[in-house]
Amino acid sequence: MAIAFSCIAGAPSAQAAACSDPLSAIAALPGSVSATLDFNSLRRFYGGSGGVCVWSAADAATLIKALTAVGEQGLDPRDFHLAELKGSDAIRDARARDLLLTDAALRYARDMRNGRLELESIESDIDFPRPVTDPVAGLRDAFATHSLAAWLASLPPSQPEYARLVVAYARYADMAAKGGWAMLDAPAKAVKSGEASPLVPTLRRRLAAEGDLDAADASATGSRLDGALVAALKRFQDRHGLSADGVVGRKTLEALNVAAADRAAQIAVNLERWRMLSGAISPTRVEVNAAAATAKLIVGGAPVLEMRAVVGKKKTPTPILRSVISSIVVNPPWVVPSSIMRKEILPALTREPDYLEKNDMYWRDNQIVQAPGERNSLGRIKFELSSSFDVYLHDTPARRLFARDDRARSHGCVRLEKPLALAEHLLGNDTGWPRERIEGVIADGKTQRIPLTDEVPIVIVYWTSFVDEDGTVEFRDDIYGRDERLLDALRQHRFAQSGEPAAAAKSCGA
Repeated sequence: MAIAFSCIAGAPSAQAAACSDPLSAIAALPGSVSATLDFNSLRRFYGGSGGVCVWSAADAATLIKALTAVGEQGLDPRDFHLAELKGSDAIRDARARDLLLTDAALRYARDMRNGRLELESIESDIDFPRPVTDPVAGLRDAFATHSLAAWLASLPPSQPEYARLVVAYARYADMAAKGGWAMLDAPAKAVKSGEASPLVPTLRRRLAAEGDLDAADASATGSRLDGALVAALKRFQDRHGLSADGVVGRKTLEALNVAAADRAAQIAVNLERWRMLSGAISPTRVEVNAAAATAKLIVGGAPVLEMRAVVGKKKTPTPILRSVISSIVVNPPWVVPSSIMRKEILPALTREPDYLEKNDMYWRDNQIVQAPGERNSLGRIKFELSSSFDVYLHDTPARRLFARDDRARSHGCVRLEKPLALAEHLLGNDTGWPRERIEGVIADGKTQRIPLTDEVPIVIVYWTSFVDEDGTVEFRDDIYGRDERLLDALRQHRFAQSGEPAAAAKSCGA
């Protein structure tokens, strides 16, 4: 039974008064349930409600409907007291039920708006200021304005990227529940287009499972890698960030042999990361995806420029950050970070006394500086932003790296495939800076800093799974181990919430 109380703001009704002081019902709850309650938030909430019950039967049904669907977004319905709120095991005490409904609503709001954990507790290289949200105030307002359903619907991330991932998660979770797909045996050597191999029949079924190969082509016979099968393999390779060469080599085989359940978990962890960060991701931004080594300019939620990037190596990962691009430097000098100077340049000087001269470098105030020019490690354009890690985006003379699948090659900063095009877009509001003028400054060779009239938001994120606008589901390797760390932390959090024992589970250069 739920006691009706239609509005927090007014005086309690006689019905509500019959269900007063829900906080005192904690003793009526099983210990495994009461141990998971957020007492501080509950005290704040009921302190503002006059200490009476607030949930009508209709509002409770609205909340339970939303909570029942959390599994579609990679969350565990058990975290929201659903067993105690519905079904044969439901708690009937009105005060205890009201308390659980409130706690579940506040937890749902926190999880959707901020994620289940503080990302800073898992990662040390994060500088991503996010807006502060207050679920207690939100729930109070939802009751006061009779807008609970609208409030609940507003809580998940609003970005279309998140919505597309939700659809992908449902698909992969379903495939995993149905047994997933077959694993391929490793061939004696790479299988190339036109060659016969005993793994081909299994490969057909494997590629059909995710839709890379049409069902009609999946029923073909024979053991030769050719025709539609090669085209399907190339599609698979492309959406996994591999060279689309149509060859079953080591990296392709490894990607093929990732289980459906693991792919579903990979999507779920990216949904969690979106919930953690989405409140600070604006519709217009420069977005670098370090996991995919790509960058794009997004305007009003739509990408207008996309390119490859080179990001930090495993030992010098590109951090997760949010900032603004405030200026563009044309023909930038490179002040070599002390770590690179100590580990790389000074040893090189020992081997080659003329190393500095050969690389257009010189000493200045106990620092090594590389002069602007063709050999400068920052290339011809640098995009300045502020962060605690002193990272930035820049051009590079090492253009060959953009052709590689593995582009985790830098000391942490982000090298851009199309820096001039990005500079042209960002300076679009400055009518005095058309492309021709930027090229003229480059040709002149002198360093010039161009402040942006309107600072542009930038986020460096880590999406190992994402869905293109056409519905193509993409996966990338967890090059920095961030997925693994977040998944492990979420497991520990889940065990802590349930009371079950836990299972074992900086400055950059070019």
